Amino acid sequence: MPKSAANILQIPPEITEHALVLSHPRDVARFAQTCRLARQLVYQARDQHLWRRLYLEQPFDDLRNSLEVQASPELANSVDWMGELQRRVYATHLLSKPDIIAQDLSEALKVLITAIRNTPPPLDKTGESKDILWVAHLVQDHKVFGTDAEATSGQEMAMREALRDASQEFCQMWSYLGWRDCHDTEYEIETRNHARAFVYDLRNYSSGTLWGPFMEDKKLKYRVNWLHVASIIKVVHSNLQDLGALWSGTRPPRTLRSLQPYTAPNCPNRNPRDWAGVEGTWRRYVCFMDYRFFSVGNNGPYDPEFFEAEDFQEATRLIELKIHIERLLYPNSSNTAASSSTSNSKQALPIIFFKGTSRGGNGNEADVRGSVRMTPDGYIRWRFVSASIYDGHSQWSSEGVQIGAVGSAAGVVGTWTGAHHEEGDPAGPFWLWKVEDNHPSHMHTTLFA
Repeated sequence: MPKSAANILQIPPEITEHALVLSHPRDVARFAQTCRLARQLVYQARDQHLWRRLYLEQPFDDLRNSLEVQASPELANSVDWMGELQRRVYATHLLSKPDIIAQDLSEALKVLITAIRNTPPPLDKTGESKDILWVAHLVQDHKVFGTDAEATSGQEMAMREALRDASQEFCQMWSYLGWRDCHDTEYEIETRNHARAFVYDLRNYSSGTLWGPFMEDKKLKYRVNWLHVASIIKVVHSNLQDLGALWSGTRPPRTLRSLQPYTAPNCPNRNPRDWAGVEGTWRRYVCFMDYRFFSVGNNGPYDPEFFEAEDFQEATRLIELKIHIERLLYPNSSNTAASSSTSNSKQALPIIFFKGTSRGGNGNEADVRGSVRMTPDGYIRWRFVSASIYDGHSQWSSEGVQIGAVGSAAGVVGTWTGAHHEEGDPAGPFWLWKVEDNHPSHMHTTLFA
């Protein structure tokens, strides 16, 4: 044993531990490599007291404040402080590599995505998650979302190449953070047209994709297609920028806080059975192409330059909804009666069935019925159908995915199609988010229902 290590370990363990807590986790790992006793102190202690203190010294949220632990307080004693800290330090290391490969980029982004999804509910109306701020600064510092038309540094070029093979994780992270920093540049215009070419391509809609932003999966049956989700956000966000001052006070939230659980209006005071924060007042933007262009474009794959035609027309309309829970259905149960309470575990979360009304321009109104449930890969899926209030005929069907955590203010993005999915039915993107019940109505203007 080196003499220096022996001298250090003659100090009372609590003092050594305090010194380690003030060190960077990488230095703690190096200290553990100096001798057997140091390794025992760091990695073989009877509890995770050292690692908990070390973790909480970092700019991270307290893992004990997560929704999962709040629902089952006994889980606080089994939090894996060491494992979570090691994963985050390693992800930071991977993103700093100038020659990052696709597999490493994918693994790093998975860690960051998990951090965002597991953020605790905010303690007040202004607080932001430390985890989300950490992720946002990390991806910005390492140019994960570099939008220059030409990559210049070796790191940027390596990142760009790696993204080709890590598209799902990249698109998911972009759907959370990247779109918030989009600017009206030539590069953004180009990516907008590529997104349009994907979103309006009918070949991306089938029973296998649930007619929405999903993909078939042999193990899970289906899972979220984040490339589709990112394309939807790109199209809707770009179209909203084109609106200028029109409905400027009615926009999906841009703040990082909007990704946290139960940040949507009235969610903190929701009915206990409403685990998804469904009940309330919502706003929804829908986008659609002039049907003449839509039918011509879908004779084959869209060329992004198709959308640069001088007479190309795409519309964006605002819809107002009010919905409430109709009933709950628990998995593996035939009991459709509404329940007064629910478990927070993913396996036990019931399917929420809701109904309500939708109002658009020209006095158009529709009845809305739908459901909210967990997807096999642990995300929140929204599905609803609008029907004429006059004859009950179903008109449009919508499929969407919650952005961020459950009940997030960021809302739901997805696609609408014909309710019966007949050949030639149009399709387009939408963004749905919750507002205060007294949010201004815009139905005095000409809108689409």
